[in-house]
Amino acid sequence: MAEFKQNEIYFGFRLQKIEEINDIHSTAYLFSHEKSGARLLYLKNADHNKVFNVVFKTPPENDCGTPHILEHSVLCGSRKYEAKDPFNELAKGSLNTFLNAMTYADKTMYPVASCNEKDFHNLMDVYLDAVFFPKIYEKKEIFRQEGWRYLLNEEKNTLDVTGVVYNEMKGALSDPESLLSGAISRSIFGKTTYGYESGGLPAAIPDLTYESFLNFHRKYYHPSNAYFYLYGDMEPMACLQHISEDYLDGFEKSDALPVITETECVQKGKLLHETYPAAEEGEEGGSFLAYSIKAGKCTDPERVMALQILSYILLETNASPLKTALLDAGICQETEGWFDSSTYEMVFSIIAKNADVKQADAFIRIIDAEWKRLAAEGLPVDLVKGALRKFDFLLREEDYGSTPKGLIYATRLMKRWLHGEDPCDSLRLLSVIERLKKDEGYFERLLTEVFLHNEEKTYLVFTPEKGKAQKDAQAFAEKMAERRSAMTDADLAEIKEDAEKLEQFQTKADTPEILAQIPLLEISEIDKKPQPAPYNADTAAKFLHVPLESNGILYLKLMFDISAVPQELLPYTGLLTELLGKLDTEKYSFQTLATVKNQIFGDFSLHNNTYNSHAADYRAFVTVKEKLLKEDLDAAIAMTEEILFHTKYDVVESMKKIVKSAKIKGENELLNQSHYFAIFYGGSNLFPALRIEDITSGIRYYRFLCEIDAQLEQDAAPVIAKLKKTADLLFTQRNLEVALGCEESERAVVKTKIDTFRQKLPAKEQKYFVYNFDLKPERAAFANAGGVLYNTTSFDYQKNGLAYHGKYQVLKTIINLEYLWNQVRVQGGAYGCGCQFMRSGFSYFYSYRDPRLTETYDIFKGLAQQIKLFNADKREMTKYILGTINTLDQPKTNMEQLNHAIGRFYKQLTDADFLQERTEILQTTAADIRDCADLLRCVDCENVCSIGKEQKIKENENQFTRIESLI
Repeated sequence: MAEFKQNEIYFGFRLQKIEEINDIHSTAYLFSHEKSGARLLYLKNADHNKVFNVVFKTPPENDCGTPHILEHSVLCGSRKYEAKDPFNELAKGSLNTFLNAMTYADKTMYPVASCNEKDFHNLMDVYLDAVFFPKIYEKKEIFRQEGWRYLLNEEKNTLDVTGVVYNEMKGALSDPESLLSGAISRSIFGKTTYGYESGGLPAAIPDLTYESFLNFHRKYYHPSNAYFYLYGDMEPMACLQHISEDYLDGFEKSDALPVITETECVQKGKLLHETYPAAEEGEEGGSFLAYSIKAGKCTDPERVMALQILSYILLETNASPLKTALLDAGICQETEGWFDSSTYEMVFSIIAKNADVKQADAFIRIIDAEWKRLAAEGLPVDLVKGALRKFDFLLREEDYGSTPKGLIYATRLMKRWLHGEDPCDSLRLLSVIERLKKDEGYFERLLTEVFLHNEEKTYLVFTPEKGKAQKDAQAFAEKMAERRSAMTDADLAEIKEDAEKLEQFQTKADTPEILAQIPLLEISEIDKKPQPAPYNADTAAKFLHVPLESNGILYLKLMFDISAVPQELLPYTGLLTELLGKLDTEKYSFQTLATVKNQIFGDFSLHNNTYNSHAADYRAFVTVKEKLLKEDLDAAIAMTEEILFHTKYDVVESMKKIVKSAKIKGENELLNQSHYFAIFYGGSNLFPALRIEDITSGIRYYRFLCEIDAQLEQDAAPVIAKLKKTADLLFTQRNLEVALGCEESERAVVKTKIDTFRQKLPAKEQKYFVYNFDLKPERAAFANAGGVLYNTTSFDYQKNGLAYHGKYQVLKTIINLEYLWNQVRVQGGAYGCGCQFMRSGFSYFYSYRDPRLTETYDIFKGLAQQIKLFNADKREMTKYILGTINTLDQPKTNMEQLNHAIGRFYKQLTDADFLQERTEILQTTAADIRDCADLLRCVDCENVCSIGKEQKIKENENQFTRIESLI
């Protein structure tokens, strides 16, 4: 790469600054584009996972969701790429490691990532053309599809509304916590940028006109309002030339740019009351109390990090003083700190869940008293040290799952850059942590400034209201009725014409010439061999090792075979994962255990895991998952022994608190990850392994938690006895199997110490159980007060005599991104959809935030006939194969590499199996896909699970054999 020189101009970009950012092993180059006013930051480093991002400041002006609808719409065709959905075409046929767009409260981001240089430039060009030259000005149908449109029922003479974003937000705002978050923002910011819902309120979205939508793009999608970001090991000159000559040189600098300023909290000091919809049947749902504070500006990286740590200290552990004060006073069953640093003026909220709203005044008094006490007496020293160590570990490990770390940096630096500050300072967080470690009394001073001597606060009582969903629906229906009655014949004719044009737009296929505009790699550019995934398994010693470049971090999994536990005690293995590591032990109290753990582990948690090759062949474990530094191994083993063998199950009050917290967490997950729970509930009717998962962590487990919560209030003795018995059966020498990820040089030492730990486990003869579940297909529905549905159907293709083949993965790509995308999402209005065909035989289809029910199941059932008629030319098949290989070749974090090896081992998969799968994928033809009609004939929709809108489920009750309230 050519060396850059400060103040020189490169393809219209003047280099303003060069900085070393040692925290992330990068050199930063900050540019400005002379002609257009655009800004660009390049982070040079050795990371092959290259990232491009372009961001626009997009402050909403109302609740119509304009920034969000625009985010969807610009990716539906552009000047150079005329296809109806270039985004989906890229998903089908690129090697992207990230491909998405995100709407925030004040900005919209368009990031892509790839490890392949050619693919990276292809992705970048499609996104650049999309944001600056979208088809939205020519195709009103895009707005109607992605935003909102009328549904005219002439027979009933009624109007309704649908649209992708409209239905997405009906789903997103079905969750009480999302509604609470919006209520807090309104209380603090009122009718200003951050008081509006940038995603859109369903009741307000139909107020957005097409012209206002276009004007928003004209106003904000200008290079002078753009922030470009490049990251990774690349040739930056080519990128600068591309961005400047192909895009920015056609624009002149603009001064008409949005400025986000400080606001006045007009509701400060007020106790406000709002409600959220509760289901008509089942439990009403919990109440919330919120104490919210303006906490300073997001442009201060030290304050952002310090408040994240302070939130953890005050509210996120069992030793947290503010949490303890609120729980001991009987104010609530759980607390959380909600710290939002995505807004210019940040907001810190103390949330009481399942709260006694009659004690709202006491809630405020206790918090105010704690501020004074903690400022005077100081925060617990060990708790502060443990919190600092935890955050230090997380920053150094940089495990962000499937999200490229370059994108995490991009999001982080926008906190300053969007508001005119140097972005690089947002990336020196290790330096911030080091300063905080050395500054004694820092957090007490921060607490005094932000919480004690700050009057910009609001207080909110947020309660469930039965009938509110119906009242809101009635109000919306009346609004639509008024619009309908005011419509002229010409208005009605326009609605019908718009609907006809949209149907033509959605059903008309792009021509081969238009599709060929989307850049595509060749199959020859793909490695014929799978990515290496080495591991060493000592079967006799029950020890598996994955060599990693882990920088001194050990990734350890202690896996205890669950089959030593009788069937009736299986739910208690799930309960153990909630309690162990949180409940009192002989050496540590409920309150102090978390503090001590944080001084040893980067992560300590327990989980239930299953692995199955096919329905009858599976393994199930309770897994102790640990991340730690190698120098802390002895302390980690000692702590593990303390937790597994010296937990005090008879400390009932502590157990009650943990169970109530787990129940609240379960409710939140059920509402926010409904499709996941529906998929595995359906699978639990077919596969023993999935039945175990549902019993220990799914819908059945949530029902069990509710029973335990009630039983602990009446008589805890039976619960304690069963927990002890389950733990005694589970944590033994014979049951333990170990998986370790670390440097090869550290393996032997770690294994020796783990072997010593194993010898301390009880050595006894044990009975192992073969479980007898009553497995049979079921048509189940779980209703809630939400406005949308999550529909799933699942089956076992191996029961039909079919064996796994790599072509099934290509089939998945085709169904997800062609058939389901077009029929369920584009035409049906659902926010998401997909399918999966697993080696075990487990297969499923799902829809996500879906306004429809029977129509979606009909689409699932009709896929076999559609695939029987499938045809594609060589280019199309190349695209589908590339998209499929891409899902296999995503970069993996260290923990993901360890999990991958564990899965391979227990599913008995070899390198040859993965090579065969890859070869079958690369050789898949259109005829192979047509042959998959046999697989899809297994989809009879007799084993289904729907979660969501109570009214819709009741209207279709004949479709189900079982209907229950979700919560």
